Order: sequence, then structure tokens, then C-alpha cells
Amino acid sequence: MKMGLRLLLLGLISTWTSCLLGQNEVDIFRYSFTESLGSARTMGMGGAFGALGADLACLTGNPAGLGLYRRGDASLTTGFASQKTRLNVSGQFGNANQISGSTTNLGIALSYPSVHPDWPVSTLAISVSRRANFNEKINIEDALLDNSLLDVFLAQAQGSLPSDLYTTGPFTSNLAWETYLLDPDPNGNPTGYISAIPEGGVNASKQIERSGKLNETNIAFGSNYQERMSLGISIGIVNATFEETAVHSEQPQIDTLQLNSWQFQELLNVEGSGLNVKLGMQYALSSWLRMGLAYHTRTRIAFTDEYSTNMRSNLKSGDSYDYNSPLNRLEYVIYTPSRTMASLAFIMGKYGVISADYERVNYGTGSLRPTALSGPDAYDFESENETLAALYGLSHCARVGAEFRIQRLWRLRAGAGLETSPYLPAAEVQTDSKRYTASLGFGYRTEKWYASSTYRRSWFERDIYLFDPGLLDAGRMGQSHGMLVAAVGFRL
Repeated sequence: MKMGLRLLLLGLISTWTSCLLGQNEVDIFRYSFTESLGSARTMGMGGAFGALGADLACLTGNPAGLGLYRRGDASLTTGFASQKTRLNVSGQFGNANQISGSTTNLGIALSYPSVHPDWPVSTLAISVSRRANFNEKINIEDALLDNSLLDVFLAQAQGSLPSDLYTTGPFTSNLAWETYLLDPDPNGNPTGYISAIPEGGVNASKQIERSGKLNETNIAFGSNYQERMSLGISIGIVNATFEETAVHSEQPQIDTLQLNSWQFQELLNVEGSGLNVKLGMQYALSSWLRMGLAYHTRTRIAFTDEYSTNMRSNLKSGDSYDYNSPLNRLEYVIYTPSRTMASLAFIMGKYGVISADYERVNYGTGSLRPTALSGPDAYDFESENETLAALYGLSHCARVGAEFRIQRLWRLRAGAGLETSPYLPAAEVQTDSKRYTASLGFGYRTEKWYASSTYRRSWFERDIYLFDPGLLDAGRMGQSHGMLVAAVGFRL
């Protein structure tokens, strides 16, 4: 089981080896691997905004930036996101694309003057921000496998009576039995079985379609002390949705078998909500240099997921058999790792700004936990948490960005970022696994309103075990995420 989960983590794809539980360390990473999205302005600067402020994206980065507001603000940033996946699995290639709408930031900030001379203005703000998009498609056709996935289900069934398979393999081997993909042992062993593909290889296909998002509603407060130091706090209310449909199909390479083809489908539907806190500080070291520090606590997200499978066999006689698993509904809690961030910004007067952020996160400190109402005998996820700590580790992220003033009202922005691999050396990941980002944008700003547009792109590679690791070696998956957003805002 641990080996299967380890390979799941590296591949971020196959879920059937852990279907009895439905959650594993892959889930922790999914909801921890967020991106520096936000307003069109902050995205245009590569997300390097921790030492700057007066922008609603500060609520998800460094809330101390609210202390730089001197009047109210309301804005909306929305656009389109595209996900492109490229696969190379043992010389078999696959490509898939998906486009979806994405509102990355919506919010309002209200500034209140104070009678206290040391704290001239305080700002209360609320925003809804997109932290991650889970939309993607993965597709590969006619991969040549030396063995069938039925061999795995056969191994699961051995030693159990047919009447017990509903308990021992409700999502896998029992379905194979009910669809005549597993047959009784011809030697009369009541707990023995044979596969409908007893020998020879198969032509296999795999299609995975995912959708979902991680949104965060932040309520924040910030203020400025003597026009030099800003402090801020933000409370984040997290909402996550994730859906996955995975279909594994096979055709035997031996024509003399009665089986023509079969397919195994998995359906997963996940919903969760949680909470975190962000603390921030900014300090003006001089008129041209600002620094910022921020700390994001761990996010506690309570999840409910529903998992089911379906299996279908097609015989050369024209008969077909179809069988559904029970619906498995589970509740659990994920703690994502905390984050720390340090920032610098160089103020070039009326010409613009150059900024840089450094972010540190240890993905190995995330964890899965049972819910408080699960009882003393609840599964403790010890194996999954140990696997996470053994494979994931410290990751460093550097972001740089610039905004230049063009004439009086126009702004030109650009940014770039690099996040180191989240995997430990012991994980033996073959791909580079770094995440790169680049962005370019422009803005138009008047005293009463402003508008911006940004194109942002990120890309990275992962090892992938698209099929059971006993059937095929690891492949390579390259993913690129592109976003084109536009924003409009008003000074209040």
C-alpha cells in the first residue's frame, strides 16, 4: 500500500491503488500548491508585491499593504485560463488542452481617517481571490502494456470467496467478478480466480478530466504608523471543489480470447472549506526602499468526498456486462503547510517600482487527519503522512516584478518567478520539477478609476505513473497554465 501511495504521489494521477480510503498525500499537495494570482496589477508584476500596497491582492499576500491606502478602492479582475498537458509515457505521446473562465480577484477596501496623528488612516477590506485552478485534461491512446490491469485486480481477489469480494474489493475486484473479467479457478479452488486476459499484452488508453478551484475569501485590516510602518492582518475563509473522472480502457493483443475490450471508470467529487490567518508588516527603510514580512498560518480544510467506480466488459459474442460500485462517502481534514515571505521594493519616484519576493514553504509538513467526530477508532492516516514527509520537502520561491510609468497615465508591467522542486532527493524524481512563471501587462490609471490587462504563464514538469507502475515505467508530464485577465477598478 505504501509503495502504491508513493507512486501516486510522484505521478499525481492514478487513484485506484488507494480507493479503499480515497485520500492520500496527493490531496495535501494539491491544495497546498497554490499560485500567485490576484489582481491584474500584481499578476503583471509576477506576484512580487509583498513590500508594496494599496491593492486588493494584498489580502492574500502581505495584508500590511492595506496600510498604504489613503482612500477606498473597489475592483474586479477576470478572464480566461488555459491548461495544456503534454505526455511522454514509454515513447507514447499524448496532448490535451482545456480553457475555462477564471475570476482571480474581486473586492472592496474602505479607508477611515483617524484623529490619532500617529495612525492617520486605517483600512478595512474584503476580497474573493482564486488561489488555484484544477481544470485539466490528460489523454493517451494505445499504450502497449505487457500485462493487464486485471492482473492487479486478480491479485486482490485471490484468497477471498466470491461472496466476500464486495467487502474486500468493492471498487475493483468485485466489479471484475461481476462483469466476467475474473472467472472461477478451473481447478476448483473456491478462493482462486483466473483473468479474462490470462496471457499476452494489451493496448491501453487513459483519459482523465479534472475540474475545480481553490477560492479564498479574505477579511483584512491594515493601518500605517507615522507614514513609515504598516501592519495588517487577514482572515482567510477557504472554499475548495474538485472533480475527477478517470477512464482506463484495454483491448487484448491476443485475438483468440473471448474478451473484446473492457473499461474501468473512477468518479471522484470533493468539497471542502477551511480557515487560515495571515500577518504582515512593511517598513519604509528610506524614501526609495521598502521591506515587507508576512506569515501565513497552516490552512485547516475539512473535506467531504464521494468516490465510486464502474466496470464494463464487451465480449466478442456481442454480450456486454456493466456493474457499479457502492458510493463511498468520507470526511477528513487536511492541514496545508504554513508559509513565510520576505520582500523588498525599490521606489524610483515617478518612474516606477522594482520589487522582489522570497517565499518559503515546506510541503512535507502538511498532514491528513480524521475529523473531530470520527471517534477513537478512526483511521489516523499515519502511512500517508509518513509518505508525504519522506517525499516532499522545503521549496523556495523567488519572484521579481517591475512597473514603469509611461507618460502620465499608462503603466507597463513585467514579472518572472521560479519555485524550486517540492520533492526531496530521496523521491528520485526524474523530471526537473521546478515551476517557472512569466507575465506581462499594462495599466491605465486616473484619479477616479483604473483599468489593467495581464497575460501570465506558468509551466512545470512531473513524473507520471499513468498506468499501474507494475505495468509501465514512469513517464514525463509537462503542464503549462496560461491566463489572460482584465481588471477595472474605482477609487472611492
